[in-house]
Amino acid sequence: MALTSLPRELLSEIASHLSNSDIGEWRLACKRFSLVALHIDRVFISANPKDIEVFRAIADHETQRCMVKEIVWDEGRFEEDPRSTWCCHDWARHRQSPDTPPKGYARACKRNLDEIHRRRCEYDADLPHHLDKQARMEKAMAVQESWRHYRGYLAQQNVVLADDLDIKAFEYGLERFTTLRRITLTPAAHGFTFMPLYRTPTIRTLAAKTKDNKYMNYKLPRGWPTSVDDAPLEARNWNTEADKEPWRGFINATRLLAENQGPSVTELVLDVRQLLTGLTCRFFDNPCPEFDHLVAVLRRPGFRRLDLALMVGGQEYDGWKSLRNGRLRLALEEVSSNLEHIHFGTDVRNDPDWRGQNLSGGHPEHFIPLGNLLPLRRWPRLRHFGLSKLLVRQDDLLSLLAKIPKTVRTIELSFLYFLDGGGSYRGLLEDMRSTLGWHTLDVAERPKVVIKLDMHREGFNLYGRALWLDKELDHFLYGGGKNPFGHGDDEWSSNSVFAGEGGGTERDEFDPAHERPHAEHPELVRLGIHKRRYGRQY
Repeated sequence: MALTSLPRELLSEIASHLSNSDIGEWRLACKRFSLVALHIDRVFISANPKDIEVFRAIADHETQRCMVKEIVWDEGRFEEDPRSTWCCHDWARHRQSPDTPPKGYARACKRNLDEIHRRRCEYDADLPHHLDKQARMEKAMAVQESWRHYRGYLAQQNVVLADDLDIKAFEYGLERFTTLRRITLTPAAHGFTFMPLYRTPTIRTLAAKTKDNKYMNYKLPRGWPTSVDDAPLEARNWNTEADKEPWRGFINATRLLAENQGPSVTELVLDVRQLLTGLTCRFFDNPCPEFDHLVAVLRRPGFRRLDLALMVGGQEYDGWKSLRNGRLRLALEEVSSNLEHIHFGTDVRNDPDWRGQNLSGGHPEHFIPLGNLLPLRRWPRLRHFGLSKLLVRQDDLLSLLAKIPKTVRTIELSFLYFLDGGGSYRGLLEDMRSTLGWHTLDVAERPKVVIKLDMHREGFNLYGRALWLDKELDHFLYGGGKNPFGHGDDEWSSNSVFAGEGGGTERDEFDPAHERPHAEHPELVRLGIHKRRYGRQY
């Protein structure tokens, strides 16, 4: 029987096992195959006309619009030229023209290439994903040419922003996507150079090879205030329209949902992927329409998922007022009792002493009981509970874990920083095993615990890259295995997992091909991941 004679239902079943790129080529083969629909369950919106064009085309397609379950709003924005206010005399005095890249843009492009080098260990073997990035680096267009392309995208973006075309398209999508469930807002869509987090239509055009076989290295748009080093930015005020403007997508998405549009939406995700950013915690300082809109979304019947990431820089000097004033908890208390997934995180760094003051010394003003923030008992159907980048105490966190609903199946405790004298990861795991009684539950009811830890190289934090502990924790908590954290008496050892001793897997959320055991160099050589060091034999 010829493939073209198969019923449409069988063709669709075959297509379900193919990628969208393969289906796209298949659809071009003949008219019969063109009836096979792409698997489109996620669409993208941003302040770029290409994303809006594709978004509206899917919204207008009577078959594909019914498949969409998630809208990802890319909040990254191309930045204006800081010299845009210069007069002709300024340009002449500096001997520049608008075609000359700004110094900040040139520095960002150089920093991009440095980041690629940092993310590759000097001993890494020539694996395919390294060779691909190396080839792109060698064919990266000159900064001046990159700036010319960047200005074109910026001009298109400004047209979109002037007429609110992205907001209008999003509103249209809420009407057309009848099975929509999740709204994701992210400043991290562009990921890192040659390693995007999401391959949106716009990012695909940016990543495409040009006619002269060049690749574009450009200043990565973030949109939300985002630190480019290990020092968190100070949380921005939430008073004026200028203060709020970076979170334009969040503001309009929650406003439209609060107006009861997109009635099937029950999930709200702020996706920062370890970047030092988030919604400013000053959002919770005072009553405002945006707070009311968020609460209205959280109150939705059947609301089931919230991923909330906050930027809290500077709060350590002000007694953490924005987290202590009760308005964050007030909002979370309004979340539907149907909530199944909660992940709460901030941009706290592991060295709060970065401004020369010992802020992690266990002082009461730096400790906020987690129970004051998270009303766990109001969510009896919770299945996932996650915390990341918080200052914690071991006893307080253990007390919170003892109160989680028995419905919880996964727990994430990532990048947590224990206050001085406040315990450690090692001690926490010991107490979890000895006091929570989870090992007495049926296997299917035992919570699966995941911990992610920062990965550093040459003094830099590699955002998105982490040491994952999962099966090691399962073995320790339920199988009598050893504690993966160090046995030293000092706090550094008891919060560290040493290569070749505690297990774990290195993963990179921006580079899925980077996955390797947390092992010593000889083992990585044996596995073909590292090259042999010069002058050393194993």
